[in-house]
Amino acid sequence: MDSVAEWIRVVGAREHNLTGIDVEIPKRRLTVVTGVSGSGKSSLVFDIVAVEGQRQWNEALPAFVRGFLPAPPRPDVDLVEHLPATIAVDQRPLLGGPRSTVGTITDIAPLLRLLFARAGEPFVGYADAFSFNSVAGMCPGCEGIGEVTDVDLDAFLDRSRSLDGGALRAPVFAVGSRDWYLLTASGRFDTGKPVAE
Repeated sequence: MDSVAEWIRVVGAREHNLTGIDVEIPKRRLTVVTGVSGSGKSSLVFDIVAVEGQRQWNEALPAFVRGFLPAPPRPDVDLVEHLPATIAVDQRPLLGGPRSTVGTITDIAPLLRLLFARAGEPFVGYADAFSFNSVAGMCPGCEGIGEVTDVDLDAFLDRSRSLDGGALRAPVFAVGSRDWYLLTASGRFDTGKPVAE
């Protein structure tokens, strides 16, 4: 049996529909909390363990810093012991852009970059070289997004036709449309000449 500190101990959990539940959750293990709908899974994980983890984290900060943070209420539980710093990823969709990852949303990505830059084998001198959000670290092909979006010119343009003859295949540029007119009225193109010429 592992030492007592290797378990997160919850005693007397009474949040929402929990009625004095005691559990021990192993640390450094993937733990799955299962049960029928309404059995208190989310109450245990999000409303007790995650809230108490956030509350304990906030208490460790200086009073000046705590003044700027929301104060999570103490969950309805007798005791939560041996709780490490926690990151709760719930079931709501994460907000962010195409560059967002679990690392960027939880703010652990900059720390990992710093770790790799300082503790790794030095071949690049700065942490930004490990960031897909920085020009120094992003892939030049996908610009850090992970996929390449490109225009298929052959699908968009029939080079054998002129602008007046419908060279632009996208419906928004159909001959006589507003966007087609903006292009042809610009005076920059010979609208009767095939695009290939």
